[in-house]
Amino acid sequence: MKIKMIPNHWKTNRLFIKDVTEEEIQPVQELYEQGSYIHQWDGGSFDKEYAYRCFTEGDIPPGGTNAQFKIQVIRLKSNGHLAGLLTTYHGYPATESFYINYLYIEKEFHRKGLGQEVVSELLSIVEQAGYREVRANVAIKNWPALRFWTEQGLDTIQGIYGDREYGACKYADIELVKVF
Repeated sequence: MKIKMIPNHWKTNRLFIKDVTEEEIQPVQELYEQGSYIHQWDGGSFDKEYAYRCFTEGDIPPGGTNAQFKIQVIRLKSNGHLAGLLTTYHGYPATESFYINYLYIEKEFHRKGLGQEVVSELLSIVEQAGYREVRANVAIKNWPALRFWTEQGLDTIQGIYGDREYGACKYADIELVKVF
């Protein structure tokens, strides 16, 4: 399978999603910082250059290339407000796999169905592009995200990675998969 990228611009009923531009790096970074509370669950560290790094280098897996990475903004159709951020990798860990690296919806819009709307359309696009599976990595301690992703159909556990024992300063991730 030849790697097929998702569109540079796509939409849902209430949203439009498009590739980040250089002018959007600062507001995207601010949105990422708003979501940095997840590090309490994943043990990760705050990345003060996340948006810039993703825009210039990508957030790529071992052996990956920037050409297969996308960082996209999620905006409200009604007023263009920046409501979320999506980063994806095409063709990891196998050519027929699509990886959702990061999805964040602004706190103001939590529990309003925007994340579900984005993922529903994204899964449709990915399936039509010929990918056989979609994967997402979630911190085991991030219960809201675990519920969200399993409700979206990523309900098969591919693996569990990280610390082997539970503890306040111990962390592990679960890789969830949806097979088409």
